[in-house]
Amino acid sequence: MTLKFIHGNYLKYNKGTGFISCHVDALHAEPPAADLFTDKVVENLVKKTGCAGIVSTVSRTIADLNRNLNETNHEGIHEYRRTIQEIVKYLKIADSNNRLLTPYLHLSFHGMKDTHYGPYAIEVGTLYGQSCSKEVKDWFQQALTKKSEDSFPKIHVIFDNKFVGNESIAFHRQGDNSGYLGYSHNFNTFQIELSRTLRSKHRTTITNIFSEIIDDFQQTFVAT
Repeated sequence: MTLKFIHGNYLKYNKGTGFISCHVDALHAEPPAADLFTDKVVENLVKKTGCAGIVSTVSRTIADLNRNLNETNHEGIHEYRRTIQEIVKYLKIADSNNRLLTPYLHLSFHGMKDTHYGPYAIEVGTLYGQSCSKEVKDWFQQALTKKSEDSFPKIHVIFDNKFVGNESIAFHRQGDNSGYLGYSHNFNTFQIELSRTLRSKHRTTITNIFSEIIDDFQQTFVAT
């Protein structure tokens, strides 16, 4: 099945089925300086779970969508934020003030070198808990560690060590003090750094682990 994307100037996106309170993205997918294969992980998860997905179509060297607003990325950042708003509207989960009525999961996939923690590693950044609730972070850490150990015991899962996340990952929750209000306490962002070996040779395993995470989040925090 070929995934159909809506194309913008800086990114492409798929709104998903409209039932899963989650989007996944790959904001450094485009060369040069690409996090290789992160776009494939996103596409696989959209197909498998029905969540929404966003993939950058410009290099971070032109406009980095995973940063604060600056002179080079402001148009791209605004497009990215509008896309998230479109996904949230499609899900019908925000009130008139754009605050989320139900917990929401945002997984942002990035790539790290095998030299950081070895070839089978995942680091999750939450800016020391600022980008998500404590309850969701505790659940996520437990779920990801267990699913990784069960499906691929070699995987080493690390939280908030080297790649804790740029402060922009907390803006969707807290706002940026520059006009972007965010979506309040129900928005939970996790930056997922995948080693090169996991991205290139074990994408099916990675897809299965995170699709289970997305399904579990829906059942645990969203479904009534």
